[in-house]
Amino acid sequence: MIIIEDTRNQIGKHKNLNLELAKLGHKVIRSKLYVGDYARIDDMSICIDTKRNWEELAGNICGPQHVRFRNECLRAKENNIHLVIVVEEAKSVSEWQSITKRNGRPVCKVLPTTLFKAMGTMTKKYDVIFLNCDKTQTANLIIKILSKNKE
Repeated sequence: MIIIEDTRNQIGKHKNLNLELAKLGHKVIRSKLYVGDYARIDDMSICIDTKRNWEELAGNICGPQHVRFRNECLRAKENNIHLVIVVEEAKSVSEWQSITKRNGRPVCKVLPTTLFKAMGTMTKKYDVIFLNCDKTQTANLIIKILSKNKE
């Protein structure tokens, strides 16, 4: 399968993920995507947006990036694109606790219950699907998601 990686992803930021996708026998090319970070070149009805952790997702949904993130979800829904958000964290959102700074304060002030509720709202309004997995399984999960329409 040929997978498109969005050109807005920083070069090298997803190097390990792209190497894993290649090891699984899939070619990754870079091109601008309408929504998300990854999609099939021959079927863009499903797009995947990767998040490095729950803190990043909390910033997207409950923080300063909310408008940009909401607009991306809205664009996907208006164009019948199934947007799947993959958070690279082994723990579920209910088990998550924000990492702390040296002074002991959390990096993210959003509570897990608040983030979970906000994710539910995004799912209801925009049909966004949220999944999480250990970082070592991200490539496998991307292939599984992108293969759904071709089974």
